[in-house]
Amino acid sequence: MALFWIWAFANRDSIAHPDAFDDPIYVAAAEGVCAPRQANIGDLPVATAAKNAIERGELLELGTIQLELMVAELGQVALPTDPTGADGVRQWLKDYELFLNDRRVYAEVLATGEDPPFLISGNDQGVRVTDLLTTFAEVNEMFSCAPSGDI
Repeated sequence: MALFWIWAFANRDSIAHPDAFDDPIYVAAAEGVCAPRQANIGDLPVATAAKNAIERGELLELGTIQLELMVAELGQVALPTDPTGADGVRQWLKDYELFLNDRRVYAEVLATGEDPPFLISGNDQGVRVTDLLTTFAEVNEMFSCAPSGDI
C-alpha cells in the first residue's frame, strides 16, 4: 500500500486529468473573456456586506448579469481543436447554465426578503456544479473562468 502512494505522489504531474485539453488558443481566448467579467464582479460591493436580503439579491443579480455575459461570450469562442476538449467545453458551458439558473432562483428568493442558504445544483452523478466548473477551469489553466465567489 505504501508503495502505491509513493508512486502516486511521485507521478501526480505525469497523469493527465480527464478534463484537460491542449489548446492554448482557446485558453487565451477564454481568459480574455473571463478576466474582465470577473473584474467587473470584483468591483461590486461584497454581497455579504449588504444591509438585508433584498439588497443582497440586487448585488447577486448584478454579478449574475456579468456571468451571463461571460458565458454568452464564451459560447462565441471557437471550440478547442481536439474533440475531447470541444466536448468538455460544451459540457462546461451547459454546467454554467445550471449554475446561472441557481443564482437566478436564489436572487428571486432574496427579493422576497428571505435569506436561506444558497443551494447549488448537482449534475446527474450528484456532483456540485460549482466543483465541476472550478475543476474544469483550473485543470485547463483558465483560472478567471472559475465561478466567482460573490454570493
